[in-house]
Amino acid sequence: MRRCALLLVVLLGCTGDPAAPHLARGNVLVNNGKREEAAAEYREAARLAPRAALPLERLGDTLHDLGRADEALAAYRQASAREPGSITARIGAARVLLGQGRLADARGELTLALRDQPSNLYALLSRGNVSQREGNLKTALLDYETAVHLKSDNVPALYQYGLALLADGQRQEAERTFDRLVKVAPDSPEGYHGRARGAAVRGDAEAAARALREAGRRVAKDARAQLAEQGLTGEALERAAAETTRRSLTEMRSETAFAAFASDAAFRRTAGWE
Repeated sequence: MRRCALLLVVLLGCTGDPAAPHLARGNVLVNNGKREEAAAEYREAARLAPRAALPLERLGDTLHDLGRADEALAAYRQASAREPGSITARIGAARVLLGQGRLADARGELTLALRDQPSNLYALLSRGNVSQREGNLKTALLDYETAVHLKSDNVPALYQYGLALLADGQRQEAERTFDRLVKVAPDSPEGYHGRARGAAVRGDAEAAARALREAGRRVAKDARAQLAEQGLTGEALERAAAETTRRSLTEMRSETAFAAFASDAAFRRTAGWE
C-alpha cells in the first residue's frame, strides 16, 4: 500500500499540474491519520491551483475532522467561490453549520446543492435531518422518502426514513422499513437498531433487547468496513474503528428510547450490555 501511494504521488507529479503532488501527499497523510500535515499539503495545493475547488474541499474536510469548524467553513466557502456548482463544498459547509446549530443556513446550503443535483442522496438526507431538528417532521419525511425512492437499498436512507416514520407515529410502516433494511443489508447494525426502536415504542422489552444484541454484534465490523472505504489503513484504521465502535455502543446504551428497560437486569443481559 505504501509503495502504491508513493507511485501515485510520482505519477501525479508528472501530469504538469503543480498542485497534484500536494493533493496526493495530503490524501496519503489523511489515510494514515496525519491530518495536520495533510492540511498543510492541501493549503499548498490550493495556492498552486488558484481556480480549483478540490484542494479547498479536501482542506475543509480535514479541518472539520480536526475540530476546527470555523476554518473548515472558510475553506468550503472559498471552494464555493471558486466553483459555485461544487456539491462537495455546499455539503461540507452545511455539515459545519449544522454542527454550530445554524439550521437555516445549513438548509440553505443543502437546497442550493439539490438545485444542481436533485438526486444527491447525501444532500437529501442531510436536509431531512435539518428539517427534523427544526421540528418540521413532515418536510423531513418528504426528503427521506425521495431518497428511498431514488435508491431503495441505501442503508442510511432506509434507516433515517424508518426513524422519521416512527417519530411521526407511523409505527407499522416504520417497522416494515426496518425489516426491509435487515433484508437488503443483513450485516449492518442499523436495521436491527431500528427494530429495537420499534419494539420499544410498542413496549416489547424482550424484542427490543434481542434486536439490540444483534445490532451490537454488527457495530465493530460495520465501522471498520466504512472507515476502510474512506481510505484509512493500518494503525490509523484500527484506532478509528475502535473509537467509532466504542462511541456507537455507548450512544446505543444511553438512548432515551430504551430508558424504561435499561435498569432491568434481564433486559441488559439479553441486549448484551453485561
